[in-house]
Amino acid sequence: MASPQFNEFCAQVCLMIRWKAAREPVADELTAHLEDHAAALEARGLDPETAARRAVEAMGDPYALGAELDAAHPPTLPRLSRVLLALGLLILLAALVLGFRQHTGLPALSGITPRGPGLPEYPTVETVLREGAASGGGQLGAYTFTPSGQAALTSRARPETGGVVTPAREIQVPITMIPRRFWLPAAAPAWADAVYTDDTGRTGEGFLRTSDTYLLGASGFLYLNDPAPGAREFSVTVSMFGEELHFTVTLDQEVPPQ
Repeated sequence: MASPQFNEFCAQVCLMIRWKAAREPVADELTAHLEDHAAALEARGLDPETAARRAVEAMGDPYALGAELDAAHPPTLPRLSRVLLALGLLILLAALVLGFRQHTGLPALSGITPRGPGLPEYPTVETVLREGAASGGGQLGAYTFTPSGQAALTSRARPETGGVVTPAREIQVPITMIPRRFWLPAAAPAWADAVYTDDTGRTGEGFLRTSDTYLLGASGFLYLNDPAPGAREFSVTVSMFGEELHFTVTLDQEVPPQ
């Protein structure tokens, strides 16, 4: 049985949705997400009531969320379904024709499905010092983060006070982000803090940033700032929504001295 706190939150959200047929599936989706979040908090030692309350708080203002969902489920949607279907088929046909003429298959796919960006992020000013691999990822909130599998230690010149130029080093990991619910914005969340521990026992900081937006998600990078010489493997934790996401980054060789 769902928590009374979850039922109350979902009821407040659904009050803002004018299309009645959308209310029940929206409430089911929200309840499932709240239960998943609360279960994760309980696994960390919180009592059920506190876990439920924090899961609800993490969702934000129910009326603001309801207004966003109402915009995604307007009452006119059933009337427009046939028109939208016909329009979609015409667009698909046009894309196929254009693709065959240009020998590129279906070119529009590059703007629909998110792809991990290339390394390094800025090839004209950054140098790749080491290559590597990345694994892990998972779900934060209603979003799924996946590393591309590649990683690179990069270096670029960074001007300091007094005109001194020192190399700035960071590890870059291309990532993609896909929302689990179709009505959620593809590009959010755009930023999250990260911390890491390397195989020598030293710790550092970083962040995860999404930038390029696609129809079905977004792409960006996980960055690890100033990795220490001698380190090769990094265990990374990204925190957001009161939850954690874990990555493992392994370079093909140790970080060289400065």
